[in-house]
Amino acid sequence: MKVLFSHGLPFFLAHGGTQTFVESLMRELPALGVEVEPERWWDETQLGDIIHFIGRPSSIVHIRLAKEKGFKVVLTEFLDQPASRDRLTLFAQRLCIRVARKILGGFAARLAWDAYREFDAMVYSVPHEWETAKYLFNANPDRGFVIPHGIEPSALASLRQPADESDYLISVATITPRKNTHLLAAAAKLARTPVVFVGKPYADDDPYFRRFTAMVDDQYVRYAGFVSDEQKYAYLRRARGFALLSRFESGCIAIYEAAAAGLPLFLSDLPWASKVYGTAKNSRFVTPSTPEHVAKKLLGFYNSAHRLAETTFPLLTWQEVGKRYRAIYERILAAPLNE
Repeated sequence: MKVLFSHGLPFFLAHGGTQTFVESLMRELPALGVEVEPERWWDETQLGDIIHFIGRPSSIVHIRLAKEKGFKVVLTEFLDQPASRDRLTLFAQRLCIRVARKILGGFAARLAWDAYREFDAMVYSVPHEWETAKYLFNANPDRGFVIPHGIEPSALASLRQPADESDYLISVATITPRKNTHLLAAAAKLARTPVVFVGKPYADDDPYFRRFTAMVDDQYVRYAGFVSDEQKYAYLRRARGFALLSRFESGCIAIYEAAAAGLPLFLSDLPWASKVYGTAKNSRFVTPSTPEHVAKKLLGFYNSAHRLAETTFPLLTWQEVGKRYRAIYERILAAPLNE
């Protein structure tokens, strides 16, 4: 079995969770008997059994040509932004898609909305994103799977090590508007609650990043920068809790690492968080509105937050994630061609 991975955005332009997911899965699958390669757009001799798309391709032609060549096609999609919209907005979007399909015809086909009926399997990291794909795009309900992200056993072992508790909360994320970094920093200052920020921007001269560094006071807003994994794990082990006020996420890997360390979570009261981590131990959710509103909730969380003796919620290893993907590959390869 040979799987070709296809992803449209180079990681040197945008690092983050998708990169970690792809690298982890491609690392684990060979040990499970699955040969993997990146899709080589320049190599007309490349062969394989499955094309695994990370994100919906820009054109349905890509999928149909693959099927004509005998490939099965799998999609892993992160529908974080659409899945965090309110019901009314989703209904309006669904209506627009259906009207566009009827009126725009071939032009609408370029948006690959019909791809959800043609994939042999579709995988989502959280259940509400799969539900969104069915609702918005009429995804084939018989071909959907939910597989959460994983964590390395070595990382889990490191994060479970004992450590003396320090005085701070921690936030691990790219410094970008989507993560609401400014809001959390402003709230930390108002609440006089120390937060250590770990991460980097997409570009050092990004205005949002520059404004964030101007907020750093090394007392309540502390910036560690982009650190090694072991340094990050050490920060996590000593933290009282984890804070992230993102506008949307899709099975955030930083949250998985915080959970491995046993940290209670302070997250946005939005579907990406409340629907996924609502049962996480000792965790709280806040509407990411004003610094004043967040500060009040943040202080209450800080006063009660302490590292747990167990993981905050159950976790898979990346090997276990790889096994679940292998099972999907085997299933679709065994299916009749006309299914």
